[in-house]
Amino acid sequence: MGITTPAGLALALLIPATLSAQQGTIAYTFSHHYDFEVPEGWEDMMPDSETGTVVLHFGPSGSLMTRAPEKGDDSARFGGRVISDRWLRRMMSMKRRSASRRDQEIVRDTWVSHEQGMWVETRDFMGRTFRIAGAPPQYAWRLTSEQAEHLGRMVIKATAEHGGTSIEAWFTPEIPVSGGPASYGGLPGMILVLSLDGGRTQYFATEIALGEVDVGLIRAPEDGDEVTRDEYEGIVEEKLDEIERLNRSRGGDRD
Repeated sequence: MGITTPAGLALALLIPATLSAQQGTIAYTFSHHYDFEVPEGWEDMMPDSETGTVVLHFGPSGSLMTRAPEKGDDSARFGGRVISDRWLRRMMSMKRRSASRRDQEIVRDTWVSHEQGMWVETRDFMGRTFRIAGAPPQYAWRLTSEQAEHLGRMVIKATAEHGGTSIEAWFTPEIPVSGGPASYGGLPGMILVLSLDGGRTQYFATEIALGEVDVGLIRAPEDGDEVTRDEYEGIVEEKLDEIERLNRSRGGDRD
């Protein structure tokens, strides 16, 4: 993605919203950099991030993002890097002891209904799957005049702060749907590139296939224990506090 000279933001947002551009499927790669520190001398044996693929099915009425099945061995999770079973076990042990929400939480499925104003998301947190429903999160986006090209489409940069997270999004008015990966949306076009907290978490569109999507494919997930957003936040806070207490009692031991 290369930055180009701004060509008039207002004109860009007036691209006709044809029906064919309002539905389709987008594949994204995502990466998450761990918040726990890899001990000195372990860097060559232990990766500092995980990667994967998500698929977003969308139409005029809503969208569904799901994680694509992982193929092959564990190296697919670490950008193709092979890691021995010994170091994988060490890394997973450190991850379980991390009091960072980012290290303990995985977003699995996100369904958004524009017609109903509803949002349902499944998240894995410390080995348990939760299903959270409610109104979609609202982001106070700030549009910029910065433009670029991604997958042959003009994209525009927007930024926001939400819940202590800094967000940078590149959206395209050429796909006139207010959506994006996970729960991120609310812009006048589809988000193709998303970066959270300076790149700690990133989504990067790799393939766009516009065209009719089976209506039955875009439906709310049903897996997981149903909780409200407030209940889920309470569980997260309690468990992360518990990890911090356990870490203090261990005195910072590695194993």
